[in-house]
Amino acid sequence: MKKSILNIISLMCCLTIMLTATSCGNNAKKEEIVVDGIIPLISESELILRSDLIIEGTVSEIMDSKWSNPNNEKGENFRNVLQTDIVVNIDNYLFGERDDNQAIVRIDKGEDENTIVSSDGYPDFEVNEKVLLFLSRDDSDIATDEDYYVLTGMRQGKYDLSESENSRSSNTINTYISSMEVDNERDTEVIDELKDKIEKEHNMHPNYSEEQKQRQIEIDNENKKLFGE
Repeated sequence: MKKSILNIISLMCCLTIMLTATSCGNNAKKEEIVVDGIIPLISESELILRSDLIIEGTVSEIMDSKWSNPNNEKGENFRNVLQTDIVVNIDNYLFGERDDNQAIVRIDKGEDENTIVSSDGYPDFEVNEKVLLFLSRDDSDIATDEDYYVLTGMRQGKYDLSESENSRSSNTINTYISSMEVDNERDTEVIDELKDKIEKEHNMHPNYSEEQKQRQIEIDNENKKLFGE
């Protein structure tokens, strides 16, 4: 009986050591967070009209990821999201302008010393990657007054100009891009055609921003009726 008790105690000690070792091993690993969800599909017209800046550019730098509200510095009601800023050198303006010919694009995913956050809603970027971007100012609940943009329609706002035609979905904008040289030499006629499309959309909807604001007010009022304040 005494021998059995000693064996049980020895087994418990071994289990404790194993659990401790496993715990230490897990602490060395980064926490992985996967963000899934349904991305509202927007039309080509909306993609153009919602964008404050439409550019061809080259990714020059991927900044270190940072949390939007570390240690609740901005209050408990401000979401804490791991974000990464992508620095893009602007090669060509299709809509809008900047003085410094550089744009910072902020995406809600990234990696720091403890955590990896991946999201189907946001594309990946690589340094020296050639891209066509549809960008808008951040109007989310975690927006700051920094000089940056977000992708219009999330991943729908980025087109990789180095991808082959077969890797793209079929819509008009993708058709324009697929007509360009795969070696990233800009096809002036194709880009001019896309510029014409952008200009046409803005001419057809000169008051789009005000229309959207009014529509949002109507939606908010309907929600208040349904769900209360």
